[in-house]
Amino acid sequence: MSFLSNIGRSATNNFTKSFMNSLNDALSAPGGSIGSFGDIVFTASASKVETFDNFQRHTKARIASHDIIGKKPVLEFLGPAGEEISFNMKFNILLGVNPTVETDKLRKMCQEGKANMLILNNKAVGENYWVIDSVSEAATAFNQNGVVVSSSVDVTLKEYVNEI
Repeated sequence: MSFLSNIGRSATNNFTKSFMNSLNDALSAPGGSIGSFGDIVFTASASKVETFDNFQRHTKARIASHDIIGKKPVLEFLGPAGEEISFNMKFNILLGVNPTVETDKLRKMCQEGKANMLILNNKAVGENYWVIDSVSEAATAFNQNGVVVSSSVDVTLKEYVNEI
């Protein structure tokens, strides 16, 4: 075994230990609340992990195009469009979260159309409330009785503007 391969293995082991220590510190930190949306609390603690990934926020403008004979169209800015946010949540019984219960909560919120504040890092996201536009679930693992033990859920929120 060469000197360089020993250094590479040592660096990998040190990185892995450092990463695991950082992860453990984050999970065992008091509170662990990342934010919330209605009854859904995004949290990471030693006993429960209910977070999201692939967070995307889409901002658009409303622009009209006026056709002119023999010329290029003229664009007119009408104002801002409503924003959208999408993210993925992974639920796993081994991480202290019942996938069926949490997905049912999200579906109910979607079907009722109730507007909620989206809170991240103790701050409201955007100026308005948000509603769940869609929920898409993929059950990724079942136990021997057919109970979902792990799932991945895609959630799309739309900005709820309550004034005309």
